[in-house]
Amino acid sequence: MGAVAKRRTSSGNSRRKGTYKAQQRKVFQGRHIDQVWDDVRKETLVTVSETTGDKLGPIGTTDKAVLDEDTPGGGAFYCTPCSRYFVSADALQKHAGTKPHKRRLKELQGARPHNKQDAEWAAGMGKPDNGVKQPAVQMEQ
Repeated sequence: MGAVAKRRTSSGNSRRKGTYKAQQRKVFQGRHIDQVWDDVRKETLVTVSETTGDKLGPIGTTDKAVLDEDTPGGGAFYCTPCSRYFVSADALQKHAGTKPHKRRLKELQGARPHNKQDAEWAAGMGKPDNGVKQPAVQMEQ
């Protein structure tokens, strides 16, 4: 039997990577499924120009139909189920054929996801039941 190889004891750069990666994930954090569930069922917020008939603003966004230069593609190419912005219509079209997008669509077609109110109600922390509200009594003088 030969000598056992020396094991590494120091972590090198990997110790610092964890917090950086977590911070970066937080920047690109998407909307939760219960928020997206409501977004998908909202009416479309895209306005149509009366003069030219063109659509104004991003398709599928949850905010007002205003182009935002801070988002990819000016906010014009938005996937509502995945809550992601894309650079171009071509990129959005390619995204529509991917597995994660199809999984998200399937998840949104199922039963309504649990939300905070459901969890509080199940834990017995829902709205207090104070009975029927009585009308205020007017005192005569």
